[in-house]
Amino acid sequence: MTPLTDQFARILENSSTEDIKILSDYLTNFEKKQQGEFTTYLSAGLNMTRVTDDQSSVVTIPNTAFIHNNVGIPHGGILAVLLDTAMGTLANRKCPPGFSAVTTNLTIHYLAVADEDNISAQAHIIRKGRHTLVLEGNIFQQNGKHIATATGSFFIIPKK
Repeated sequence: MTPLTDQFARILENSSTEDIKILSDYLTNFEKKQQGEFTTYLSAGLNMTRVTDDQSSVVTIPNTAFIHNNVGIPHGGILAVLLDTAMGTLANRKCPPGFSAVTTNLTIHYLAVADEDNISAQAHIIRKGRHTLVLEGNIFQQNGKHIATATGSFFIIPKK
């Protein structure tokens, strides 16, 4: 056996049912990344789905133990990633050919704990200039509970 297969065997031997579910989901999405269904390892790891048009972007992730902090609730940093991704996806869609948008400022207010099966961030543009965009993002649960609100500034740069 190789060191990697030894490690994998140890992990499986010591895993709880929850561990196996998290690992299985991660490996499934890792394969999807290899097949081109996800563009980044981060989006694959978080199992992100995106729906974007010219006016808005919605990014959704499952609310599982994979994203929880040590008190068993979604980690604020993961919610920040979700909001930044929703806003950044829309900002990039609004860039002219050959350009991308990168985050220059992100301000988040956490309002409540997410407790439904999925967490969705919705983004829309507040202002689009020649060199910068300002967007607003909100996380709402399906039941209407407002989880977080954010604004983000994005700078338009040439693609490398």
